[in-house]
Amino acid sequence: KAARDSIKIRKRSVALDTELIMLAMENQEHIHYAMPLRVMGYDYGAYKKQYDSNARRYKTAEGMSADEYLSRMKRSDRFVPVITIVVYYGEKAWDGAKSLYEMLKIPEEIVPYVNDYKMVLVEARRSGLKLHNSKNIDLFRLLEILLDQSHPTSETRKRAIEYAREKQVDRSVILAVAGAVNCKMDYMELTKEGADMCTVFEMTWAEGKAEGRVEGRAEGRVEGKAEGRAEGIAEGIRALILDNLEEGTSKERIILKLQKRFSLKEAEARKYMKEFAPS
Repeated sequence: KAARDSIKIRKRSVALDTELIMLAMENQEHIHYAMPLRVMGYDYGAYKKQYDSNARRYKTAEGMSADEYLSRMKRSDRFVPVITIVVYYGEKAWDGAKSLYEMLKIPEEIVPYVNDYKMVLVEARRSGLKLHNSKNIDLFRLLEILLDQSHPTSETRKRAIEYAREKQVDRSVILAVAGAVNCKMDYMELTKEGADMCTVFEMTWAEGKAEGRVEGRAEGRVEGKAEGRAEGIAEGIRALILDNLEEGTSKERIILKLQKRFSLKEAEARKYMKEFAPS
């Protein structure tokens, strides 16, 4: 079984005359060199689920042609389109395949006969997206700032905080950004009345990365980097758990997300759930 990171359903699109659209997202911190194949599997699973649900309606051949009954699908039946978007928020440019063709070694003579499968990729470090929702705009703008390696860490941190303060970025957006880039966020401080979210926007992930790149740093600094990253990951896990609980996501579903997003074993994910989830 495979579980997506998230999925949204739009009930009606008048402009496109479409009854229902399922928009799915896969969040990637690292480059996955088999991602087109993975997306193809997710999409097939979504369509197969629709087919199975539809087929269960036809228990007899009444009102159906022989071909329709054998197909367990009427000629007029239609499924809901599925759109999968891969959001990659790594520091380096995506250099993996973006289509099934790019994963295959195909002799030129048979290319016209081999089906391709393309995936939609969004690189958070330079998305170029035209967005309308203010939260989405703030999310991707902050990711662009934090994933930009052309500036010193101190300047990057300053730019992110200034943007968050100037735009009065919503707490949920800051937590989402923190989880994506493994920043250290004190959730309890954020929930205090009158708390300034920007003052607890501490970039331990970026600082640790910078320290690790500077030559001649003492061994203690390297250890500090590892500790800081571990703390940042824990904060990202806590943010994911609390945000999903607020949205009404079941604990079992959150545990699956933790296993996939942070490469945890089930026992580890359940331990974090017990630690961070309110009783």
